[in-house]
Amino acid sequence: MDSRIWMIAGGVGLFLAGMQFMEGAISHLASRNFKLLLRRNTATNARATLSGVLVTAILQSSSIVSFITLAFAGSGIIKLQNAIAVILGANIGTTISNWIIATLGFSYNIDILWYPIIGLAGLGLVVFGEHGKTRQICHFLLGLSFLFIALGWMKQGMLDTVQRFDFAAFNSYPPFVFVIIGFVITFLIQSSTATVAITLSALYSKAIPFDLAVAIVIGSELGTSVKVVIAAAGNSPEKKRMATGSILLNLLTMIIAFAFMYPLIHFLTVSLGISDQMKGLVFFQMIINIAATLLFFPFLNPISRKLMQYFGGNGKRSTLYIDEKLPTVPGLAQEIFRLEVFYFIKRVLAYNAAEFRLSPSEIGLDGVFTEKEWKKETEHDHLPDRYSEIKKAQGEIIEYYVRMQKRMTNPEDLSQSGQYMKAVQEAMHAAKAFKDIHHNKDELLQSGNDLKYGQFEVLSNALRQNLRMMTSMLNLTETDAILTMVKDMLDDIYKDYQALLDSIYLEADRDLLPEKDISTLQNMNRELYSAHKAMIFSICDFMLDSRSAEPLKNQSNMTN
Repeated sequence: MDSRIWMIAGGVGLFLAGMQFMEGAISHLASRNFKLLLRRNTATNARATLSGVLVTAILQSSSIVSFITLAFAGSGIIKLQNAIAVILGANIGTTISNWIIATLGFSYNIDILWYPIIGLAGLGLVVFGEHGKTRQICHFLLGLSFLFIALGWMKQGMLDTVQRFDFAAFNSYPPFVFVIIGFVITFLIQSSTATVAITLSALYSKAIPFDLAVAIVIGSELGTSVKVVIAAAGNSPEKKRMATGSILLNLLTMIIAFAFMYPLIHFLTVSLGISDQMKGLVFFQMIINIAATLLFFPFLNPISRKLMQYFGGNGKRSTLYIDEKLPTVPGLAQEIFRLEVFYFIKRVLAYNAAEFRLSPSEIGLDGVFTEKEWKKETEHDHLPDRYSEIKKAQGEIIEYYVRMQKRMTNPEDLSQSGQYMKAVQEAMHAAKAFKDIHHNKDELLQSGNDLKYGQFEVLSNALRQNLRMMTSMLNLTETDAILTMVKDMLDDIYKDYQALLDSIYLEADRDLLPEKDISTLQNMNRELYSAHKAMIFSICDFMLDSRSAEPLKNQSNMTN
């Protein structure tokens, strides 16, 4: 293959690497500040749109803004219509990057100026690499340098290729083909900015005429939504709604832009007199995104309502038994509450098992779930979504508990409902502990170090045994049997904790594990012990009254 083609390919690869470096550095340097900015300024659609424009213009990455917004929408921090408004604003904000590329990258030959910056950034990584902030600044400078050096490669490679290859045959294809090309390129490389950079290089070298370059940019409008769909993978209705909204609006933007492509080109080149095709292309992209925002803005709320109806209904509850209304039949509210708390404990046990790739049947839960519960449990197989549903269910249970208490007059019912609420809190503590060590667990599971992988097997086997014992406790009815089993279980998990701790110290003494891995294993061991203890306390609070449960819990806290 001609070396000039490889220069273009290398330029694209370096450009994408530069984008990754910049996005990674920015997300570490400014994540909290800009998350707070988005969270605080999305109360209305107008503020959400402006926030999307502003944050994307500063961060120079619509991907980061999209992922933050998706996370906020999934957890309920941002309303769906406001989240879609942020995405519309981000589409406008991302054109700022393309203005910089079109102006500095093609109007001036400055790529050689970035070589000393690469040198300084590389030196900074070697000398100050241990300092987190300095490391991220160096990554940002490397990424920025890569962008403009990559543009130089793409420009030169495209110019040389045009001189040796006749592109006239391709230019005879209809513009719609180039719309598809723009979508496919963006879909493959997951960066609309990179697609625009490639198109600008082709336009600069006169490989394609202006109208076909415009068609490619139109196609990239839809391709950039794919990253949101990928990030929304799973069964979370909130994430599906936002991903669908993003795809829908960008698809309509693409259709409308293509329908009015030539009138807009005439407006730019004749009415506004823009002769620089580089700037004209970016100007076109900015106009269609501003026009799309103005067009769709009045319909954000109706669109959001339709999406909420289509994906799981408006306000779909995470709980199974309780409802927004309390039953009027005396005693029924308490029984429904008991069923919901029992289901909550079982779903946390199932989630904890799933974190270590254990199925409900492996811990005996398949015979404890009712058919109704099992059907709801299988709605979510994506671990982050399952944890999100558990958190949401906890909130709904608390809300129900508060309303139920206001109607209660019997002291025994009040005490028992308080025990059930303690069970929910302890179970949530256990789920949180398992969620917190998710990345540590994956590190062990994916390790090429046999010793580290062996530690995962040890933890998994101990977890299987402990969860099976907890599940079997749910079938007990006699108080004495429950008390005996709780004591045995508390002793067993403490022995497991100490045995693994001794094993870690032994491996450390033999210098078989690096200090970082030793710390990781200690953290996992401590969190798992805390989670197991909390889960046992949860079952204890659910199955026993306070007179039986509290002394046992207090004694365990003093001895362990």
